[in-house]
Amino acid sequence: MAFMKLPLLFLLIFGTTGLYAQLYLSPSTESDTYIYAKDRLVYVKEQIELVKNNKKETEASIYLRKNSELIQGRTGSNGNRGTGLISVFQKGTSNAYDYNYWGVPVNISTKNSRLNDLIFDPINQTESRTANLIGSLEGSSSPLSISNRWIYTFSGTNYSNWLYAGDIFDLLPGEGFTMKGVNGSNLNTIESESINPGNAQIYDFRGLPNDGLIELPIKKDQILLVGNPYPSSLDLDKFLIENTSTTGIAYFWDSKENGNSHYLADYEGGYGTYSPGTGIYIPPAFKKYSDGTDTGQTGKYYDRKLIPVAQGFMLIGNKNGLLKFQNSQRSYPWNRTNLPVFKTQASAMESLNLDIEINETYLQKLALVFKTESTPEEDHAMDARKMDSYPKDISWSIANTAYVINVRPRKDQELIPLKISLADKAELKFYISDLNNFNPERIFIYDARKELYYSIKTGYLKLSLDKGEYQDWFYLSFIEKIQETTNPDSPDSTRIEKPENILLNTIDIFQNNGGQQLEVKMLYDANLSRIRLYDLNGKQFLDKNFKMPEKEFNFPTGNLSNAVYIVKVNTSDHKELTKKIGVKN
Repeated sequence: MAFMKLPLLFLLIFGTTGLYAQLYLSPSTESDTYIYAKDRLVYVKEQIELVKNNKKETEASIYLRKNSELIQGRTGSNGNRGTGLISVFQKGTSNAYDYNYWGVPVNISTKNSRLNDLIFDPINQTESRTANLIGSLEGSSSPLSISNRWIYTFSGTNYSNWLYAGDIFDLLPGEGFTMKGVNGSNLNTIESESINPGNAQIYDFRGLPNDGLIELPIKKDQILLVGNPYPSSLDLDKFLIENTSTTGIAYFWDSKENGNSHYLADYEGGYGTYSPGTGIYIPPAFKKYSDGTDTGQTGKYYDRKLIPVAQGFMLIGNKNGLLKFQNSQRSYPWNRTNLPVFKTQASAMESLNLDIEINETYLQKLALVFKTESTPEEDHAMDARKMDSYPKDISWSIANTAYVINVRPRKDQELIPLKISLADKAELKFYISDLNNFNPERIFIYDARKELYYSIKTGYLKLSLDKGEYQDWFYLSFIEKIQETTNPDSPDSTRIEKPENILLNTIDIFQNNGGQQLEVKMLYDANLSRIRLYDLNGKQFLDKNFKMPEKEFNFPTGNLSNAVYIVKVNTSDHKELTKKIGVKN
């Protein structure tokens, strides 16, 4: 047995024998020959030829263990050949009731292949056994038994386009598939890691490694499930930006942990959205897939710039063309403290997050990013369409289409449209959850029908809306003051011109520290109905209800401690605004 331990983090392997292969591995008459890589990158510039080893215990030619990866530098199609195998581990993150989306990092060499021709059950560092494919609803961990009922691919535009794969597994390289996890655990360890501590099964992919140019056809508006086809991490930014036949946005399934039902009506999850042009990942708001019922849960944040071996994700076609995976898109996470994880944000650009709570249960996060090179229309690999639609939904509106990430040039005088769809009456709460490299004086929600602006930079706006479609109605705005414009009749003078449909400072909430009082004024035709004042610990100092119509209210603050307080104002037209104030006596 030949055992080669890699002493370097980066290893360039030049050929030994073989007709044209740069790396050729074959057993001798006395022993098996293999490379065992542990926390290492194996780099081969050209093609690989592998001859299968003789012993079952060490049949693979290359073992990639403990985050090791294989990268090749060829520019053509797959040139790897031989009867040998690589063995690369990947860990699922779901139990027997939940899906992971997968890709296949090894070649599916024969038609009518089965999933267990590619995925094996680990036993120790080098030996694995064939996984069982079973017809039961739920798989199990020890021995590894995978339910074939939940193996699907997807290509189309709606739910009916899920295609059952089951036992027969003749996917093209780069196509993705779904598979549910397994129940139980396997506490045997390999490289100090349990094979399955519970809901985290390690799978052993074995086969000839995929390499080089991999192409898949894609059509305009087609949704396609794909997967990382290489035994290495994939630079998702580079992949998405280069593939102009897609919208340049990736969608990742995420779901409630530890589900306990196989019924579609009970599935709770959604699709997270990644935009490489912004580096922003928006996690999904979880819904029940039967009727879109809110669950009140949101997916986790993950770093998506690099995706790991065998990770699957969705793409949307921008035009008819070819989707291309290439070796130049492969990457190795040199920063080992920030490894890509199977279900796994910081941006230097000017951006904000607008959060909207619906009925105090469902949170929709929307990102707005400013980039000079963008346009107000959809930009490839920047603006991200919304994958899911629900009975109660809110998004950015670009050409009447729903988006969760909106990238545009910065124009402070611009009204940025929102799209709201409600199957029944709902209560919405708007607020700013994050500002990045961007700090405007004011941020408003603008109601175009009533011509009213509601400030939300330091508080929130809560309003009730009836069932219906709200298009060209509500906007985000940064308008801070009425502009001074040049008088065309007298170029040397200026005049104050009120922009059309503008009414600023709808409700003025002002802390007058010189006069030691809180001042609230209504600047449109509604009245005050209630005012409350709290400190940041929730202690209440004021709760005033108005039985008669009132447009103004002052509250003395000279006896309050110097601190930050929260003011809540309710109006006679059923709006609620909050604002933080600072008292300095």
